[in-house]
Amino acid sequence: MTRNLPAASLILIAMLCGCAMSISEIALTKFPASPVEYRNYNQVYHPLEGHQPSKFPPGFEFRFAAVEPQPDGSIVQKLTQTWGSAIKWEQERLRGLTQGKYVVESTISEVWPGVVYAPLWLYSEGSAESGHEFDFEYMNGRLEYNLHNGKGGFQMRSVKKDLAGHRVRWTIERRPGRVTMSVVSLTDGWSDRLVVQPRTVAGWASKTGAPPDLRFPPDSIPMFPFTELWRCNAPGWCGAWKPLAPGQTIDMTLHGYQFSR
Repeated sequence: MTRNLPAASLILIAMLCGCAMSISEIALTKFPASPVEYRNYNQVYHPLEGHQPSKFPPGFEFRFAAVEPQPDGSIVQKLTQTWGSAIKWEQERLRGLTQGKYVVESTISEVWPGVVYAPLWLYSEGSAESGHEFDFEYMNGRLEYNLHNGKGGFQMRSVKKDLAGHRVRWTIERRPGRVTMSVVSLTDGWSDRLVVQPRTVAGWASKTGAPPDLRFPPDSIPMFPFTELWRCNAPGWCGAWKPLAPGQTIDMTLHGYQFSR
């Protein structure tokens, strides 16, 4: 019984409980409970549409209707045999920020082979420096931190962890000369973190097999978030696709977000 535990054990239990409580305490902005307006790009987000040949197998596409707002202020992104879902964070794109802290909390229904879960990634577009990305990509029970410069991607870190059913907080904080990417499961307290700096990217760029022009994205370029759920065409990377039953969906729930300068 608890009253028979040594004082030191009781102190440790209290500390662990306190840590768990501090992890879960964050004020999230909720989503509109009604669907966003089609092709109105002044809203907090807009679902992506269409086929992306470089990523998807034939016959697969993003659909606007695959993003479903919920009464509790969350949204559910769905994936089936032939379509998936993605959102472009339009309000953040319009702000054109070169630094900031981006946080999303999500839950995936299950880990399915051939599916890429990308709850948060930053991207640059619309300039001579388009194509830079800092990505969280989770597939087949493996979390990858990836860096892109428009000419192929580089895996900065890879960690195995079953996150099915976990509520997970994803954070990317961009500051001059430094990007910190962190992930924490609010379900069991598991966490991981990667700090990216110009000198670390320069070291990766010197490795055999690194993509051409791999570099730390310039601090001066604006970047903004995306969230995606898609079926990939590279089974060696994301796992061999297992067909879904008619009516079956893979879901990723976004519970809310927090963006700050």
